[in-house]
Amino acid sequence: MSPAAFRSADTYRPADTDRPADKPVVQSAVTSTRTAFTLVELLVVIAIIGILVGLLLPAVQAAREAARRMQCSNNLKQYGLGILNYESAYKAIPLSATGSNGSIVPRLTWQVRILPFMEQTAIYNRIDFSIDMRRVQVAPNMILWEVSPPYSRCPSDGYPSVLNPGTANARAHVNYGGSLGSQNVDGVVKTTCHPFTTFEQVMPGGNVRFGQTSNKGQVSGVFSFGNAVIRLADITDGTTNTILAGEVLPGCQWVNGTDTQAGTWINTWGNLFSIGGGVSTITPINEMTTCQNSRRIRDPLCNPASSATMQYAYGFKSLHSGGAQFTLGDGSVRFIAETIDHVMFQSVGARSDGNVLSEF
Repeated sequence: MSPAAFRSADTYRPADTDRPADKPVVQSAVTSTRTAFTLVELLVVIAIIGILVGLLLPAVQAAREAARRMQCSNNLKQYGLGILNYESAYKAIPLSATGSNGSIVPRLTWQVRILPFMEQTAIYNRIDFSIDMRRVQVAPNMILWEVSPPYSRCPSDGYPSVLNPGTANARAHVNYGGSLGSQNVDGVVKTTCHPFTTFEQVMPGGNVRFGQTSNKGQVSGVFSFGNAVIRLADITDGTTNTILAGEVLPGCQWVNGTDTQAGTWINTWGNLFSIGGGVSTITPINEMTTCQNSRRIRDPLCNPASSATMQYAYGFKSLHSGGAQFTLGDGSVRFIAETIDHVMFQSVGARSDGNVLSEF
């Protein structure tokens, strides 16, 4: 064979017609790169995130409320110390009035008298107890009625701290009130909005409305809207079993025209008694009938709050779930459930009814 033949053999390539008919033609694969989610994948991710947020949100809200409740407890602890330090200095629970019915100047509650024991000496030193100080300036463009001490509001309550600031009608509101005990808190007008009268403590001298008396024998609790002098020694039921103060809600009180003084902390005169001065245990804990935008109205005829609904309004209330917090006569702070037996609750409010209490 010639060299040319060898070269022809070396370079021979079979034609397509020489390939078996059943052998496929191999094509090179082209790999594409995807740069985005599909709509289905995106919807799945959004759904998962929504589920996680739904699971976490209640936990976050619960943690925030726990923090607010702790701050509220600390405020009540400060109140307890202020009251007890005042009693230690003056040998009496601070008065809420200088006359038997609160009409004599300065017409200020016990909360004003404990200011030096609450680190508010600067404000206290500006108060002249020989005149009616409620509308007197104690700071530039600020009357006493506008002062809102930092410990006086619970962060769980979004009701405005001050209404009409910078004016003669300014009113600073409060979330803590003294305990009148199982005291009569009848309205100016007595209507069907008085369902709790039967729970009033029976006392030899009578149960005087809002404790407007000089006779401590007519006062159930440790505070009153009169000038009855009460000492720790008068808490014969035991300081660990008797309420000093507890939570209240200013948004549940009677607004007389535009005046919201019933929700404040300083007033003892007129029929708009400040809840800071005192409320009664005859009203069940968290009775919300008179509260603004309430969904827990016992009697629709008694909402909104008015001069006839004071028995509903002047009770201990909070926005904490299931109950309210209180400071007791020994300075401790307790959460009391709104489901407490209501007769027992009267004994926790009364300082000397002689009843033996079980755990509450």
